Amino acid sequence: MLWLQPRPWGRWIAVGLIASIAVWVEFRPDPMVDHPFATEDIRAGDLISASNTETRRVPAGLLDPPGPGDIALRGIAIGSPILAADAGEVGSVVPEGWWILAVEVAPSARPGNPVKLVLLDTGEVVDGVVATPSSDDPFGVVTGGVAVSAAVAGEVAVAAANGRIAILISTG
Repeated sequence: MLWLQPRPWGRWIAVGLIASIAVWVEFRPDPMVDHPFATEDIRAGDLISASNTETRRVPAGLLDPPGPGDIALRGIAIGSPILAADAGEVGSVVPEGWWILAVEVAPSARPGNPVKLVLLDTGEVVDGVVATPSSDDPFGVVTGGVAVSAAVAGEVAVAAANGRIAILISTG
C-alpha cells in the first residue's frame, strides 16, 4: 500500500528551492560598474574631463575608483584606467598653510615638482612646489602656480610682481 502514503511535497519544494538558489549563486553575473579610462595620453597636471576619458564597464571591486579631484597627479597612458592614485586636487600637492602665486612656469612643470625660487634682488633661495601647470595654449600666457610657505610669501610675491625672480624646477 505504498501508493496510499502522502507524497513529501514540502521536502520536494524545499530541495528545488535550495537547488535553484545554489545554481543562481554559482552562475549569477558579476556586478559591473562604470570606470573611467583615458582616451588620450594625459600628462601630470592636466585636467581629467569627459574630453579625454571614457567610461567602460568593469567588475565591481576590480579597480580603485578615482578620487574626487580632477587633476592628473601623474601621467596616464592612452587606454589605461584612471585610478585613485592618479587623480587628485591641487591641494593634495601643496602643503597646508602655503600660498600659491602666479608666476611664469615652464610647460614641462607638473604639480608636485619641487622648485627653487631665486629672488634676484637679494639672492635669497626659497623652496616651493608647483601647484598648477602652465597652459598648453600656444597663444595664451605661460603662467602657472607655485606654492611657497607663508613665511616668505610676501617677499616672493613682491619679487614676482617686479619680474625679479628666477625659477628652477626639479623634474625628478
